[in-house]
Amino acid sequence: MAVTLKDIAEEMGLTATTVHRALYGKKGVSEETRKKVQQTAASMGYRPNYLASSLKRRQNLQFAIAMPDTMEDNRYYYGNLWAGVKSFFKEVEAYDVTPMEFTYPLLAGANGAVLKNIYENESNHICGVLTMAEENEQSMYFVERLAAKNIPVVFVGSDHASDHRFCCVRSYDEMAGSLAAELLTAFCPSDVPQKVILTGHYGHLGMKDQYYNSQGFLSFLRRNAPQVEVVQIQGGDSLQVRDQIKAALEKDPEVTAIYSCSARYTVRMVEAVTQLGLEKRLRLIGNDCFEESVDYLRRGILSGIIDKKTAKQSYTAMKTLFNYAVKAEYPPSSTIWVSPEIVLRSNVDMPGRLPE
Repeated sequence: MAVTLKDIAEEMGLTATTVHRALYGKKGVSEETRKKVQQTAASMGYRPNYLASSLKRRQNLQFAIAMPDTMEDNRYYYGNLWAGVKSFFKEVEAYDVTPMEFTYPLLAGANGAVLKNIYENESNHICGVLTMAEENEQSMYFVERLAAKNIPVVFVGSDHASDHRFCCVRSYDEMAGSLAAELLTAFCPSDVPQKVILTGHYGHLGMKDQYYNSQGFLSFLRRNAPQVEVVQIQGGDSLQVRDQIKAALEKDPEVTAIYSCSARYTVRMVEAVTQLGLEKRLRLIGNDCFEESVDYLRRGILSGIIDKKTAKQSYTAMKTLFNYAVKAEYPPSSTIWVSPEIVLRSNVDMPGRLPE
């Protein structure tokens, strides 16, 4: 792999900005530091990055990032999305690139209102937009308007409006659900009836990732474990869903497992089970790796996590926008897929499991 400014900076204990200034004749570093950086770069086999000359020709590239805020339950899934974006911009901090962050509450119409604001007030100087795919009229209208001004819009997590968005980066959501179903049934006798709970909020705000996730779960069981009865508990209020899970468990002792196809409902699922003291009896599969879910797994409350690599999705989406703005590089396809992974206690501590 090519040596980067970040590699040199880590080797020398400097910032990437200092390394950039030293290698490209910028002010702000001493001659002694400049020489040391140049010597280290040469010894490491560094070659000048195309970004340096490209960004000189177009100063201050600005990108709009419009995603839900990380308040309360949003911190699990959307916290990872924002972490992936911030990780990318940290890598290119040596260049004249500005992220413009637009956060909004997870409410109907909020995404469309933010895209309207971006179109009306920022579209004359931004190079691209990273946002969520929501199937409401205002969101789709302003995605179309931005595309008409040759401003690429990249979706992350789910997809729609494929005629107007530049590309989408998402997980194989049906695979995520299938992995969970297989994990729950892999070591169970095929002739023994079972009852499992499936929980989440399918199709929330028109975002279809949880819907496809749930369909993958159900489809696998229909094909491979038809003896398993699925009780679906879903809704927009996660606290109410938690209480419904508790009521179902108290009423029916035959339930053996629960799968949550979302991050926030993973937390509520665990709360319901631990409040009833049933964590040792039930197998629980959660979605996405974040601080709380990883802790549940380490403690043995969760049997496994289906990690959709959310931070990797947003990092890849931002990199796709950046590469197009800098060197007119198109993505390899209109949809960039990120494969989910089963995370167990054996591999939960792999480096990079939790986004920084």
